[in-house]
Amino acid sequence: MTEVELRCSGQNLRKLPQPTELGSDTGQIIKYMDLSYNKISTLDGIESYSSLETLILDCNRIGDDVEFPCCQSLTTISLNKNQIADLDHLLLNLKRMAPKLRFLSLLGNCACPHQLMGLNYDDSDYHRYRCYVIYCLPTLKFLDSTPVTRGEREEAALRGKFFQVVKPITLKTQTKSMRQDRKDLIPLPPAKLNLALHKGIYGACRYRYTGKNSEGNRFIRNHDL
Repeated sequence: MTEVELRCSGQNLRKLPQPTELGSDTGQIIKYMDLSYNKISTLDGIESYSSLETLILDCNRIGDDVEFPCCQSLTTISLNKNQIADLDHLLLNLKRMAPKLRFLSLLGNCACPHQLMGLNYDDSDYHRYRCYVIYCLPTLKFLDSTPVTRGEREEAALRGKFFQVVKPITLKTQTKSMRQDRKDLIPLPPAKLNLALHKGIYGACRYRYTGKNSEGNRFIRNHDL
């Protein structure tokens, strides 16, 4: 069977082309798919390409809400310059749905702390990121723009699990959580002011403050009183 490559770069696509749109046997013969520079935000239908090995989705709108369907034959995924911020969610998804993955590239995403993303990141940040990704996906041979070395693989096996980045709960998320926890609470009934039960009083008092120990008294003369 002849192998076919599908190249639809820069076609303003919002979703993956379906095999039914390309031909009845297309899903079985396409092994290489380049859909970079589009507006794709979902991977629905990718499981129809049963022989797909390489998927290029650079410069699209893939975010944390995108789920990878099961792709047993997929070995290469390029997701450069998308909208991925939750690294743990992505790695868990890829490990489960793409067990043969060998090449992965995430440059240009918030989840990848590369120096190209800003001055807040340095070499140590990217090193910890690489070590953690290799730990989660031990079958990788190539990560971003660099092949996985033997030393990186050994370090990942030894210390990779300690390089997970835990993000603090934002104030917005915390407030939303507090509101959800309060759904079962019954608010107090509104209080009504009853003037007959009011205990406040107004009248003469036998005690008065003279300010004897006040520091300000040093500047007050008798004729000012």
